[in-house]
Amino acid sequence: MPDAPDAAPAAAQGRSPRSRAGNAMGRTRAAALDGARRVLAEHGLRKATMSDVAVRGGLAKATLYNHFRTKDDLVAGLVRDDVAELAADVRDLAADDLVVALTRAADAVASHPVLVGMRTSEPGALLGVSVPAAGDLWDAVRAETASVLDAADRRSGPDDVDLVLRWLAGHALVPGSQASRSAQARIVAAGLPAAVRTTSFAPPAS
Repeated sequence: MPDAPDAAPAAAQGRSPRSRAGNAMGRTRAAALDGARRVLAEHGLRKATMSDVAVRGGLAKATLYNHFRTKDDLVAGLVRDDVAELAADVRDLAADDLVVALTRAADAVASHPVLVGMRTSEPGALLGVSVPAAGDLWDAVRAETASVLDAADRRSGPDDVDLVLRWLAGHALVPGSQASRSAQARIVAAGLPAAVRTTSFAPPAS
């Protein structure tokens, strides 16, 4: 009987070639976003280049372009990923204490390395992220914010979501102190009404 081949088939190892390719794509995408965080924090939005991001992410430039075709695509991907991660972090907190969740979110905005760096290198560019606006990216941020309010059993209509977002986004420009963020979180939470739950009842039998 011939000896077994040195390399076991992918199926025997429990992973298909497609799953390994997906894992590799996930790793290179994460490296691209990490490179973007570093470059944006150091140089700001205007001076950052895709070449710089590829170098800081340890990627070939062609690999970076496989994930993000333009710098705008890269920045949008970074915002979506970081907001989704933050929302996942604070949703569990919000279910128990919305004030704690809002404080954690405000602290994250105030201390985000890209925003910290841009306050010094390119403060004017932060005006675009300090006020919620129209567009797909802001709509994605609104959806994540609404999910946090839902977890806290608070009303999550457009006005409620934008109230929270305007408060959070303001910390990109003026972070304040941790104590001030905590105090403001109490005020914001107190102003958010409880969610209205309706129950449908079957009509009484005739």
